[in-house]
Amino acid sequence: MRPAIPKDETGGEPCPAIASRPEFRLRAAERGFTIIEMTIALFVTAEVILAGLALFDFHNKLARVQTQVSDMQQSLRVAQYDLVRMTRMAGRGGFPAVLQSHAGVSSWGGVAVRSNVAAGADQVAIGYSGSPLAVDGTDILALRGVFTSPIYQVNSTNAASLTLAPTPNSPTTATAGTVVVCAYTSTGVAQNLGALITAVQGGKSEAIMMVSPLNDALFAVVELNPAASTVVGNQASCTVPSWVATAPNPNGIVLAFNVTGDALAVSFQAMSATASNQGLPAAMTTVAWLGILEEYRYYVRQDYFVPGNAATDWAPHLSRARLFPGTETAYQGNVANLQADVADNVLDLQISLGVDPNGDGVITESNPPDDKDEWLGNSIKDVLTPFNGLVSQQPLREVRISTLVQAGNRDFQYVGPLLTNVEDHVYKPTDFPNTPQGRAHRHRLLQTVVGLRNM
Repeated sequence: MRPAIPKDETGGEPCPAIASRPEFRLRAAERGFTIIEMTIALFVTAEVILAGLALFDFHNKLARVQTQVSDMQQSLRVAQYDLVRMTRMAGRGGFPAVLQSHAGVSSWGGVAVRSNVAAGADQVAIGYSGSPLAVDGTDILALRGVFTSPIYQVNSTNAASLTLAPTPNSPTTATAGTVVVCAYTSTGVAQNLGALITAVQGGKSEAIMMVSPLNDALFAVVELNPAASTVVGNQASCTVPSWVATAPNPNGIVLAFNVTGDALAVSFQAMSATASNQGLPAAMTTVAWLGILEEYRYYVRQDYFVPGNAATDWAPHLSRARLFPGTETAYQGNVANLQADVADNVLDLQISLGVDPNGDGVITESNPPDDKDEWLGNSIKDVLTPFNGLVSQQPLREVRISTLVQAGNRDFQYVGPLLTNVEDHVYKPTDFPNTPQGRAHRHRLLQTVVGLRNM
């Protein structure tokens, strides 16, 4: 312990003689920091703070990028899930891939593609007022089939199940008719008639697809006539199994339909397997099963980061439209049915169709793709029509779905690669994804091959 330094007699500072002692000088030097010491300390503190801020900024940017990538992956999953699910169901109920039209020129059936739509022809429903527009260069995929309602069995052994007008019951000259659908099939299987009853009570002019028991290729598409249908009370031709404790009421319904008579009926009839412009197939005197035929179109809807402002970045959506089958008319005449967004920030939708003309069970693809391989729509040389020489030889086997998405916001420290092509969509340098603004968005591409189980 250092000795205490005595004060002078007045109680003030130590006297000079005492203050000059070494132990006093040592204590006086310990009273503070020098300028150099303080400068070094501030510099070190600033370095630590800056390093902490840099680390925070790095993790913040990393989290933002990871969020953008996660959003892209989610958009891809949602888009592909909906597309694949509906495509796999295309043709359900017996609707074929290609229709044999009345004029001898075939048209698409369960799966239809409008490839690389261009300005002026990019309406989802061509000529329909208020129709949304698809992004130029993308494809529009149309799917038809009995998607949401059950497929109902009809007692084809009962001659009263199908009646045609005018009499006598001649399918080729029929303009209208009725068909009886029972709550239980002839083998005692219960059928939920709710979808048909709802359509009748709602006054909906649904497309009803009826298939003959003789051959799946014998089918007709007719227009439901709700006003003339009967969904209240029991039908004498319908029976209920003895083991059913409480019989349903009604035990069956009568669906009235029009073969011709208005624009919808004519459009529906054009999808039937008949060689004439009216009536039903000649052999269609009975019906084995029926269902409500639907049509959905998937497309990339034009939109921007600020909706309606073309000066901002692209922000297109994968959307789904519902139309009356075989027409350019929104379902039930409601334009809102033409725009149901499925996934955000989808830049491109491309469809390729796989056929097997040599019957070897393998759909081959050239490298690079060309018009000689067994995929249609993968090369700019392809002519994507239902009868281009390949589809006419073998049924449609597979559909390849390609979706391209972008991040919702730019990453200003990122420059993506130039896009060259997706299937037969060739990108130009002036297309948004190849501009400096577009390349600042991260992109992801996903392809899925869908086997068609119903066609």
